[in-house]
Amino acid sequence: MIAKILINTSVNSLNKVYDYIVPEHLINEVEIGKRVHVSFGRGKNLEEGLIVKLEDDVENPKYKLKEIDSILDDISYISPERLKLAKYIAYVYFCNVYDAIKLMLPPGTKSKNSSKSLDTRKDSLVTLAKSNEQIMQDIETNVIKSAKQIQLLTFLMYNEYVLINDIIDGLSISRSVINTAEKNGYIKIDKVEKEVDFLKDLEVEKSFPLKPTDEQKYIIDSISQYIYDEEYKQCLIHGVTGSGKTEVYLQLIERVLTQGRKAIVLVPEISLTYQTVERFVSRFGNDIAILHSKMTIAKRKEEYKRIKSGKVNIVIGARSAIFAPLDNIGLIIIDEEHDTSYYSQTKPKYSTKDIAAYICKESNAVLVLGSATPEISTYNKAINGQIELFEMKNRAANAKLPKIELIDLKDDRIMGNTSSISIALKETIKNNIENKEQTMLFLNKRGYNSYLTCKTCGYVFNCPNCDVAMTYHKSNNLLLCHYCSHVEKNIKICPKCGGEDISSYQLGTEKLEEELKEAFPNASILRMDADTTVARDSQQKILDKFKNENIDILIGTQMISKGHDMPNVTLVGIIGTDALLAMNDFSSSERAFSNIYQVSGRAGRSTKEGKVLIQTSDPSNYILEAVENNSYIEFFNKEIEYRKTFGYPPFIDILLFEISGQNLQDVKKDAEKLYDILNLNNQNEYRVFSPKSPYIQKLNNRFRINVMIKARLNTKIYNDVYSKIKIFNTKKLKNTSLSITKNPIFI
Repeated sequence: MIAKILINTSVNSLNKVYDYIVPEHLINEVEIGKRVHVSFGRGKNLEEGLIVKLEDDVENPKYKLKEIDSILDDISYISPERLKLAKYIAYVYFCNVYDAIKLMLPPGTKSKNSSKSLDTRKDSLVTLAKSNEQIMQDIETNVIKSAKQIQLLTFLMYNEYVLINDIIDGLSISRSVINTAEKNGYIKIDKVEKEVDFLKDLEVEKSFPLKPTDEQKYIIDSISQYIYDEEYKQCLIHGVTGSGKTEVYLQLIERVLTQGRKAIVLVPEISLTYQTVERFVSRFGNDIAILHSKMTIAKRKEEYKRIKSGKVNIVIGARSAIFAPLDNIGLIIIDEEHDTSYYSQTKPKYSTKDIAAYICKESNAVLVLGSATPEISTYNKAINGQIELFEMKNRAANAKLPKIELIDLKDDRIMGNTSSISIALKETIKNNIENKEQTMLFLNKRGYNSYLTCKTCGYVFNCPNCDVAMTYHKSNNLLLCHYCSHVEKNIKICPKCGGEDISSYQLGTEKLEEELKEAFPNASILRMDADTTVARDSQQKILDKFKNENIDILIGTQMISKGHDMPNVTLVGIIGTDALLAMNDFSSSERAFSNIYQVSGRAGRSTKEGKVLIQTSDPSNYILEAVENNSYIEFFNKEIEYRKTFGYPPFIDILLFEISGQNLQDVKKDAEKLYDILNLNNQNEYRVFSPKSPYIQKLNNRFRINVMIKARLNTKIYNDVYSKIKIFNTKKLKNTSLSITKNPIFI
């Protein structure tokens, strides 16, 4: 028997199958989709590959074939349909087939002879072994000098216990740093006795379908007909915040299950949409598998096996759950479809919505997209009849949309208020506290201040690895880079001129928390941002505490805008609005509107009337006027005209080519080469834009330069681009790399 093997390699020229003999003792184990170890080329080490086809022995082969050394998997997760999907992803998103296949394998899948064996202590708890006072004294007296050690220990001061893998992944701290801290007696590591069962841990009661509103019933009945007919269809549910989209999802899934078919539900991030997950579990119980990044590798593997074995009919998860090995799919739901997390920013750089549409088309299934602020391209397809549009204009249970007011900060400055909290917002927060009602404050910038600068010479404390200013975190007394995780102690003296007049600019969530404590010393306050939510389940613990203990104020970044239903929240304050409006990207207006509108929707979701105060120096901005009028349509109509005028999606497709490397001159040379090659024999079928540096040119010690194409992508243009990439790869320098993004969300 001959097995055709796809080799795991990043080399484009090796993106093809190779023949291997299946030895007699492995014939009963071989199966399409299983990984194997084979000897490849002249290398001495075994390489990983995947069986993509099995054939009878070839008579008189041209070359002497090697044998498969071993089979790595007990279960095959890659069916012929999955292979077809992988080939589609590879072609559309300019990656190797094996890169796409890796998306479909269980998390943590490794080769048996991998030198990086799983760390048996990764599911261990890390806690401090010394007091906070002793640690701070050792930091101040330079007993502890390493910036990473300081980052680790100060983080643990504010988190009672954290798992090792959360520290490694969330803080980008290496295991050697943790080992050193343990060796020096600052931390202790204890084995977790038992992995928490995610489903049982929710402790939710069984729930039953609610009587739908007229809007809900119409949508459920209409989409159900497509489900019953097993017809491929894309549908957009455009519903205001609190309109009851989740109940529509639940009842649609029930219709799918009665047809003997299965469903996938995608949410932006499990830990931030916990209430939504609870509702699904309460309705369907253990018929659900949950996949998300905060679960241990062992738990996620267990869920994969449950899905593959057919023990569950519903999968809920974030972006990667679209690749779960679920068969007989009848429905895919993408909640909050506007969210940028549905676009992968690492290779392969894919759109989850495009892949969901492909799977539904192949399966004769229905794709349902839901949002109060749909992506511009999605809504444009809907109003042009390319996908079915359903509107939900009213909140459920007769709740009213919040009253939204714009606060002009120029008036505050005239009155002498220099605080980051306007006079009107401060007074309204005070009234809310007196009425025992809750407040959410949104500021999409974590840390104490955005950056530090020397007032004497103007020096800005930048990251040495990236072209960005480091963020000051007062609680840790540290400067952090939020891109590469570089850490430095807060510097009191300017390294350029020796000056001591160091000032901070712009506001962060940590600084806002400090101001609020001064303004409202008796108020209870919580903060929810990337610095307070590294530990497992920390997001939900904060939200539970806010809701159950009736905490007065919750400060947060965009985390607080996603899917939270807090009945006693009657006030939402939005701070730092002008920074959102000042983002310089073709899609920045869309993101700004979505962030502001979504977080506004957290107010007044029950019987109590809600109020939203938005602080700005530009109250006439068309984005804010649309938010004030609670009108997505108003925003869409203006934004779509801008997109059309300047030639951006959905009126054109974009291919963004990024050349990167450690030497800037090499990157520049290769960017010019690529620009010239892309222009070869171009019959005006697409427009090539000359090389440009992105807003942040250097990230993690790698310089980047972009070349962009605008075109209406079709097979002819794809083939032309592929042929030119092949030419470029033969001419490019060895120490640079190329990545390609189709229709990027950031340029």
